[in-house]
Amino acid sequence: MSLQFLSPWFLLGLLGIALPILVHLLTRRQQKRIPFSAVYLLEQVQKRSIRRSQPNRLLLLLFRCLAIACLSLALASPIFSFGGPEEFLPSKPTANVILVDNSYSMAARSKDQTLYNQTVEFTAALLERLPANNTFSLVYASDPARVVQDWTGDAAQIVKLLKLSKPSFQTTSIGQGLTRAYDLLSTVKEENRRIFVLTDLDRNGWKEKELENLTEDPGSVPIKVVDFSAHRMEKNRALVEHVDLTQEFLTNNRILRVEARIANLQPDTAISQLRVALVVDGQTKSEDFIDVPPGGRVDKAFSFPYLGREAVQGYVEIQDDGQNVDNRRLFSFQPDRKIQVLIVDGDPRGVSHQNESFYVEKALNPFRATVTDIQPTVSTLAELTDRKLEQYSVVILCNVRSLPFDYERRLEEFVKRGGGLFISLGDQVDAKFYNEKMGILLPVTLQTLNQVDGKSEPFRLQGGENPHPVLRTFQGKSMQQMARVAFYALYSVAPRAERNFLVPMRYTNEYPALVESSYGRGKVVLFTSSVDRDWNQFPIQPTFLPWVQRWVKYIAQSLESLSEQDLKVGHPILLEDVGPYAYIVAPGGGILALEKAGDSDSQFRDTWTPGPYRLYQSTQSPEGERIEGETGTRVNQLPADARYIGTVTVNIDTAESVTETLTPDEVKKLLPGYAVTVLRDTDIRESSQVEGGVPLVGPFLFLLACVFLVEGWMLRRE
Repeated sequence: MSLQFLSPWFLLGLLGIALPILVHLLTRRQQKRIPFSAVYLLEQVQKRSIRRSQPNRLLLLLFRCLAIACLSLALASPIFSFGGPEEFLPSKPTANVILVDNSYSMAARSKDQTLYNQTVEFTAALLERLPANNTFSLVYASDPARVVQDWTGDAAQIVKLLKLSKPSFQTTSIGQGLTRAYDLLSTVKEENRRIFVLTDLDRNGWKEKELENLTEDPGSVPIKVVDFSAHRMEKNRALVEHVDLTQEFLTNNRILRVEARIANLQPDTAISQLRVALVVDGQTKSEDFIDVPPGGRVDKAFSFPYLGREAVQGYVEIQDDGQNVDNRRLFSFQPDRKIQVLIVDGDPRGVSHQNESFYVEKALNPFRATVTDIQPTVSTLAELTDRKLEQYSVVILCNVRSLPFDYERRLEEFVKRGGGLFISLGDQVDAKFYNEKMGILLPVTLQTLNQVDGKSEPFRLQGGENPHPVLRTFQGKSMQQMARVAFYALYSVAPRAERNFLVPMRYTNEYPALVESSYGRGKVVLFTSSVDRDWNQFPIQPTFLPWVQRWVKYIAQSLESLSEQDLKVGHPILLEDVGPYAYIVAPGGGILALEKAGDSDSQFRDTWTPGPYRLYQSTQSPEGERIEGETGTRVNQLPADARYIGTVTVNIDTAESVTETLTPDEVKKLLPGYAVTVLRDTDIRESSQVEGGVPLVGPFLFLLACVFLVEGWMLRRE
C-alpha cells in the first residue's frame, strides 16, 4: 500500500494552512469595554431574551485548513495503490517501449472508427499522463516487426508518428515485436523498464515458436497488454481466398475465365445470398449471389470475352462485413504475352496434314488468330542450325531421328537458362542417339518399341484425377475421354542411375506415358508415343488441344513465371534475366529503378501494398533520388527505351483474417514466467487506472467542495 504524487511541487501549498491559523490567533485578542452615555437609556428599555451569535471558531478554522490541504493535494495528482511503489507511473526515470499492433486486422470497424484509431487515441492519452522524465520508443508488431522510433524523451513525437500512420496490410507477429522491444531496452540505463502491447489479441499473431525464442529474463521487464477487441462491432464473416485466371481458345474469341474461391470463416453459421462481383478495369463485368456452408468454401467462376491487347487488371469482391480488407482479391493478366515455340518436324511429307508437326501446330494456334498467346514456328532439321534458340521459350522435337552435330549442347544450354523442351517419339527416332547424346537432358533411356496389331487390345492411358498442375483441370468426362484413346505403339523407358524425375501420366500397363525432369532453370518432358496419328488416335480427340497447350505453358515457365507470380504482401518480386536495369511501377504510381548486380537476379522487396506491380526493363541508368533504406532509385518517369515485361499481383495473406481472441489466461500461458498484465482499454478508461494505481484527484476535489458547503452552512446558521 503506497501513495505517490505525479506533481509533488504542489504539496508546497500545504504551507498555506498557516494563513487561517494566523488570522484566528489575531482575532482572539480581548477588546476593551468603554461605557457610552446613550447606552444608559437603552438599558432602561424592557430587555428581551436574544440569543447572541457565537459561531464555533475552532471548527471553522479546521474546515478552512482542510480546504487548503485538499486543494494542494488535488493539484499534486496523488495516486493510491495497494501494491508497492513500482505499480505506479513512477517518478523515477522509466524507459517505455510502445509496441503497437498495426496489422490489417486492426482495420476492423468499431462504432465510428477503426480499432487502430482507438489504439492511437488511447496511446496519446496514456503518454500525456506519463511523467516528463520518461523515455519512449515505438515498435510496430506487423510481420516483420520494425522499430519506428528509437529512444526519445518527447512523447509528442510518438503521438505524431501514430496519428500519421495507418494499419498495414501485413499479418501480426507479437513475438518479433517483443524481440525488438527487448533489444531496445538492452541499450538504456534506466532501472525502470516496461513494455506496453496494444493489440486486438488475435490468436494468429501470438506464434508459440516466436515467443519461445525470447531470450530476455522473464521477470526483468513487466509487459502490459491492452486489449482493444471489445470495440469490434461485427465479426469477419467471409473472405475471397484465391483467384485464378485462365485463357480459353475454344472459339475465335479470347475468353478469359476467372475462378474465385470464397471461404466462410464462421464454423457454425451458413451464409446465404452472399454477393460476389467481378470487376475488370474499374467496370463490374458480372455479379452473382452464392450460399456458403458453415466453415466451408465455394468456387465461383466468371467468364467474359476480351480482345484487347493491354494487360487486364481487376478483382473479385464480396459484400462488406466486419473486416473489409480481405473482401477483395486482386488479379492481373497479360493476354498478349506470346510464347514463342519452335517445332522441329522430324518427318516432313508432301501433304501438310501428314506432317509430324501438323496436329501440334494446329493445337497451339488453332485459328491462326492474333488472340492466341502461343506462336508456333515449324522448322525442319535442315533449317534447325540457322534458328536462334534465344528467340524461343519452348522447343518441341517431333519424331526427330537425331540432331545436327553437337546441337545437343545448344539444347542443354537453352534448357539450363530456363527454356522448355518437349520430346515426342515416332518411327524415325534413333534410340541409340537419345541414349548416348541426350543423357544430360533425359533422365531415362529408351528401351523397347512396344506395338500391337489391329486385333489386340491397344494401350490406354490411366484415368482418374491427377494432382499435377497441367492435368488437374482434366476431370470427369475430359479424363474419361482421354482414357479411351487407343495407343498402338510406344517406347518403354528405364531410369538412369541417380536421376530424379516425375511420371505425370502412365498407361494401364504401368509404362510411363510422360516423363518430366528439370535441368538448370528449365524443364524437359518426354512423351513416349507420337503426336501424329501413326501411333495413336490422340491428336483427333477434343482433349488434345488443351493438353498440348497446357504442357507448353507449363514448361515455358521462364516467360510465364514473371507475369503469373501471385505474391503475398512483403514477399520479394524475383526479376530473373532482367537487366541491366529494371523499373517497377508500384500500385500508388511511384517508380523505382533497380540495377542488376553481377550474375545474381534482382529482387524488389518494397511490396507492402496490395495491387499490380508493372515491370519494365531498360538499358538506361536511372536518374533520381536514392532513398535511404531502399534498394533502388526513385525516378519520376520511365526511360524512353523501357520495355514492358509483365505484371506481378500482390495480395494480403489471409492468415490474419481468422479473428479468434485470446483470453488473458491464454496470453499468460504463452509467456510463462513473464510479468504479464492483460486489461481491456475500456476497463482502464472507466476506472482511470494506470499501472494498477487509482488517481485521487477527483476525491480530493469532491472533499474540497464538501468543505466549502459545510462552512457556508455553518455561517448561515449562525
